[in-house]
Amino acid sequence: MPALDRFFSYTLETKGETNSTEASSEFPTSEPNDDFSLTVMSWNIDGLDENNLTIRFTAVCYIISKISADVVFLQEMTPDLVPQVRKNLSGEYSILVATPNLPYFTVVLLKPFIELISHKAIPYRRSGMGRSMQLVETSLRGRKVMLLNTHLESMKEHSDIRLTQIQECFKQLVEWDDGKTVIVFGGDLNARDSEICELPPGFEDAWIAAGSRPKFRFTWDTLLNNNKVTGKARCRFDRIIYKSAGIFSGVDFSLEGQNRIRTSLCFPSDHWAILVHFH
Repeated sequence: MPALDRFFSYTLETKGETNSTEASSEFPTSEPNDDFSLTVMSWNIDGLDENNLTIRFTAVCYIISKISADVVFLQEMTPDLVPQVRKNLSGEYSILVATPNLPYFTVVLLKPFIELISHKAIPYRRSGMGRSMQLVETSLRGRKVMLLNTHLESMKEHSDIRLTQIQECFKQLVEWDDGKTVIVFGGDLNARDSEICELPPGFEDAWIAAGSRPKFRFTWDTLLNNNKVTGKARCRFDRIIYKSAGIFSGVDFSLEGQNRIRTSLCFPSDHWAILVHFH
């Protein structure tokens, strides 16, 4: 989508400095990279905010296409945005929609060289917001890769519900863990640091594993992102937690989506995207 370059005030190369529910999917074809590595992006795209939504989501699709991560976790997708993501990205990704019958939901995008084995969405036992775990079983070059994309309960006052949801996710990770499977769990966890005290054995937080660089810490940052409010709230809501099963020896972590859109002077979302490269 080269024409979309005009939406940005400067090019992407300079950014980053600053019960089972039926799920749907569609699939293209492609070839993998030679090295056994995995790049995962996660982004709450703020699809519930109607302000500049069309141009913001066009920018989201452009960034996804340009970065070309192997796996993309999206949160706050809406039914109206699904045709747009199909129009813009179906030639590059398989598109897995968690709960298309709900007002908003999660979506997983897979590069076509990642073989899809199964896909389902499991609602949390406790949620007043229709939240669920999106579970995707895949194979990459003969090795099983399990993916869990989620959007945990929002707002500080719902910490107790969020804690039960985190434990459901951790239970799923442990069930998947056979010592040989690559497991990636992430999304908008809405979590305060005190709510994620201890990870399941052998699992790591990608931001910490990559060196805990301060400039990549805050993914919801009202000090720098004024899409909704201007303030001093800075939180690490969006996270990737993983177990590499001895396959990857290194991890790189960065933030994306930090460029303003030229025509509207807003950012693509009120959240930064997180990008993790396992190698």
